[in-house]
Amino acid sequence: MSTEMTEAGNQVARHISYGASAALLAMFVEYGLTVSDERKYIWSKLRTSSYARTYILTRYFGLAAQIFNVCFSIWMASRTYIAPSLCKLWYSYQAVVIQTLVLVVDSLLMLGVYAIFSHSYWILSLLVVLAAAQPGSMIASAVITFPEVTYSSTCLIIRIHSGSVYFGTATLTTHVVILFLSLWKCFIEGRAQTSLRSAILRDSTLAVTAISIILLFMLLCSLGVIRTGIAGNIIYYWLLATLWISAGRIIVNWEIFRADQASSRNTTSAMTMVISVPDEASVYQLEMDASPSTSGHTPSITASADDPDKASGA
Repeated sequence: MSTEMTEAGNQVARHISYGASAALLAMFVEYGLTVSDERKYIWSKLRTSSYARTYILTRYFGLAAQIFNVCFSIWMASRTYIAPSLCKLWYSYQAVVIQTLVLVVDSLLMLGVYAIFSHSYWILSLLVVLAAAQPGSMIASAVITFPEVTYSSTCLIIRIHSGSVYFGTATLTTHVVILFLSLWKCFIEGRAQTSLRSAILRDSTLAVTAISIILLFMLLCSLGVIRTGIAGNIIYYWLLATLWISAGRIIVNWEIFRADQASSRNTTSAMTMVISVPDEASVYQLEMDASPSTSGHTPSITASADDPDKASGA
């Protein structure tokens, strides 16, 4: 019986390693799709843009963390016994990685909301409260959950403790509020919204929707509404991938928008220099050039506007 249970646990661990590998593959595909934009809009601004530095740190920290996750999950599938202390250390590491990425994504989304509300003090106060609730809920969930979580011999979570509901609820509430504020501002302004607000609304909607679906699933697992062992262990890897993709897309799109705005300003400035209103001296010069001289010679086209005697051929 013990051998059968071990074999079943190893099979579940293999399925989890497949799910983790699929999440990593999705991240590599996303990396391939955005690497050209990264070279063009991110690396060139590392010294001047805090967003670019955040992008690089998040991008390669998240990718390295997921690679390590896949390696560890494959190692788990090949073992018959893993010490509980190592399991706790492993899931503590996962919590730190997820909390870091959540803070980055939520900070970016909050900055976007703060911008489209024209730096409103009341919006800032609300966002600060929501931001403070994130690490607080994570700490509360960790203190309650980690001592009570039960693991299999291969380090799989057998049952998700209900204490993790605090982190899930706080994070899900934050994303719902961000989405509500973004949509509300959009509907109030209608067609009057700027391209910046349209970009922020698009990124906020896509990121919040994808992350909220995963968080809702995790919340239902914590409450016991959904009872599944494999999905409960796999969902972490897909949450990491979703947060990683969301952070990268938001920053890249912002940098592309800023580059387009700078290019537009430069073009407008150049057109203003070319299409300028002539001053009085220029008008006088044109009039003198257009009238024949008294001596019958054609006025020189190189005459200075500041010397009308030269222009008249005197």
